[in-house]
Amino acid sequence: MCKRFSPRSLGLWLGQMPAGSFNDITDVPGVKVGNVSLVKGEGPLLPSGKGPVRTGVTAIIPRSDNLYLHPCWAGIEVINGYGKSMGVPFIQEMGYLNCPIMLTNTLSVSDVAHGVITYMLQQNPEIGNDARTPNVVVMECDDSFLNDIRGRHVRPWDGLLALQRAGGGPIGQGNIGAGVGMSCFQLKGGIGSSSRIINSKGRIYTLGILALANFGQLKDLIISGVPIGELLTIQAKGYIPGSLILIGLTNAPLTRWQLRQLACRASLGMARTGSISMTGSGDFCLMVSTAPFEDRNFISDWDLDEFFRAVVEATAESIWNALFLAETMEGRDGHVRQALPIEETIQLIKAWKGGYHNWNPFPKS
Repeated sequence: MCKRFSPRSLGLWLGQMPAGSFNDITDVPGVKVGNVSLVKGEGPLLPSGKGPVRTGVTAIIPRSDNLYLHPCWAGIEVINGYGKSMGVPFIQEMGYLNCPIMLTNTLSVSDVAHGVITYMLQQNPEIGNDARTPNVVVMECDDSFLNDIRGRHVRPWDGLLALQRAGGGPIGQGNIGAGVGMSCFQLKGGIGSSSRIINSKGRIYTLGILALANFGQLKDLIISGVPIGELLTIQAKGYIPGSLILIGLTNAPLTRWQLRQLACRASLGMARTGSISMTGSGDFCLMVSTAPFEDRNFISDWDLDEFFRAVVEATAESIWNALFLAETMEGRDGHVRQALPIEETIQLIKAWKGGYHNWNPFPKS
C-alpha cells in the first residue's frame, strides 16, 4: 500500500488564507464527525444483495447541544439538482437545521434516515406528541461503480453507529464512511475536508468544508492551476459518476441569507478543480452557522468577502484532499478506481510551472 500525502504537506499552492489546526471541518469548535465503513467481498456482483460491498455512512454533528432544541441557522444551494438528498426543501423554506447531517449512497438514504429518526426520538421524547417533527437531512452520492448499491447494505443501525462514533479531529479522509465507494474525476474519490481562519474586523472565526467527492471526468481535472487530467499517463476507465456534496460549517454569526450566499460561492471552488457540474451530477452545498441561534450580532453583508474566499479555497482543497488521500480500490465485477498517482502529479506540476515561468512569448528577433 502506497503512503498517501495531502497536497498541503507536499507544498502545493492552495490559496491565500491560513488553515486551521487540523485543516478540516472539526477545526470549527464543537463539530464532530463519525464514520461507518462497509467493505466486504470481491469479484462478480452477486444477486440478492450479496455484494461486493463498498459503501458507508458519515455523520456530521454541528455542535454538542441538542440540535432539535437548539437549531442552527442554515442555507443551501442546489448547484445542480440531479440528486436525491432528503431535507433540502425545509432548509430552503425555513433557513435552519435541527438535526445531524448524514451522508451515504443514493439508495440508502431512507435507511439512514430511519436511524437518524431513532436517534432524534431517543433524545427528544416530546417529538410527535407535544412537539413538531424534526427535518431529517440525509445527502447522497451514487457509489454503484464499485458497490452493490442495489443490495442496500447500509442499515439504520449504521447511521446510529456513525452518530455514536462522532468525535473531534483530525478526521479520516479518502476511503472512509460514505466515501468508501466514491469516485472523483474517474479516479478514487471519497471524503475530503479543509478549513480556513477568517479575521473579520479583529474577530477570529473558522470555516470548514467537508466534501463527499464523486464527480467529474479525468480530462477536466485541475490541481493548483495545472491541467493535470490532460497530462497524466493513467487511463480513465469506467463510466463517469455523479454528485458532489459539500457541507460547510462556521462559528461566525451569519444569517440564513448570508449562509446561502456562502453556499453559492462553493461552485467557484469546484471550478478550481475542473468541475463543470455535469448534467447527471447532483451538486449541493449546505452551509451552517454554529453560533447561538438567538445571536443577533450578525456580521455585516459588506464584511463577507473573506468568508467567500474561505469557501472557495476550502471547497477546492477539500476535493483535492479527497483525491490525494484516497487509495486504489477494486469493487464489484473487477471494477477498479486508481488512486491519484501523487509522485507523477507533483512532477507534472513542477514541470508545468517551471516551464511557464521560463516561457517568453516575445522572443528576441
